Formats: sequence, C-alpha cells, structure tokens
Amino acid sequence: GCGLVGAQLRRAMAASGPTYQRLTRNTAGVGMYASLWLADDHVMVVRSSGYHESYARLQLSDMKAVFLTKTDRRLWWGCCWGIIAGWSGLVLVITLQQGETPIASAIIFATGMSALLWNHFLGEGCRAFVLTGVQTAELPSLVRMKKGRQVLARLQPLILRAQAELLQPPAVPSVVAERPAVLSDPAL
Repeated sequence: GCGLVGAQLRRAMAASGPTYQRLTRNTAGVGMYASLWLADDHVMVVRSSGYHESYARLQLSDMKAVFLTKTDRRLWWGCCWGIIAGWSGLVLVITLQQGETPIASAIIFATGMSALLWNHFLGEGCRAFVLTGVQTAELPSLVRMKKGRQVLARLQPLILRAQAELLQPPAVPSVVAERPAVLSDPAL
C-alpha cells in the first residue's frame, strides 16, 4: 500500500545513515507510486510499483535548475468528474420527476461534485524536472503547481547553501615574505 513504501524507506534509511524528511506524499501514477524525500545534502525520488522500488538520489550541490511546467491535469480530471456528476445529476432529476427515490444517483452525483470541487481547489497541474550537469530528472510526485512551489521554496535555500560551499575559494596557506638573501661572491 501507500504507507508501506514510506515505512520501508524510513527503516532502511535509519539503519544506513541519513535522516530523511518527506517532501511529498505518495502520488499515484499509472501502475506506480512516487514520493520525494529530503536529506541534508540530497533529494531522494522513490518510485514503487508494488513489486519493485527504485531510488534516484539527486545531490543538492549538483542541481542547476528546477522547472515546473503547467499541464492540463486539472482540466482532464475536471472533465471526467464533470461528466460523472452531469450524468448522475440528469438521472437524479429524471428519477425525481418519476416520483421515485434516487439513492444511487444522488450518491454518485454528490461524489462527482465533491471530486470536481476538490480537483479545482487542488490547483493547476504541473510536471517538475531537475536539471543537473549530467541529466534531466523528473520529480514524479510533484503533480500540482501549488505543492511544487512549496517544495521549491523549501529546497531553494538548501540548494544555495550547498552550492555556496562549492564556490568558497580553497584555503591558501599564508606565506611569510622573507627578504631575499643577498649573495656575495668573494671572487667579485
């Protein structure tokens, strides 16, 4: 299930080293779940199909850019839930006009309308990508722009700090200036 992936990750990570904080809940995709986790120096992308898990580690110091691109996710889900609510609403009205009790269509209508409103308030859809020096990696658990912006706001200072450490000049040992020795040749 959804919680099993997170529980397995927490146990594995606690035994082996870094402490992870969850950045996103498990997000369902086609045949998989994905989540995003934060450690001190990297982000872990976890993908699970229920039978197979894969982990991608992205170092904060290697991130050159993070992109959020708009998608039509909200539109498509809105259309699906709107069609369900519309059809069940039509059946509800017809059933009421016939003087019958529309229990099933009322439940489906209420569910469709609730999902339609929920989808709208979740905000616009997005896809997120991280650009490093060697790859462009997708962050599959960021599917809504609002959550994507929240995660970016949390990551930005950490990325800047990790990269600031890379930009510091190396420590150069101080050199004490000595007066050059004067060589005198007695033959002169």
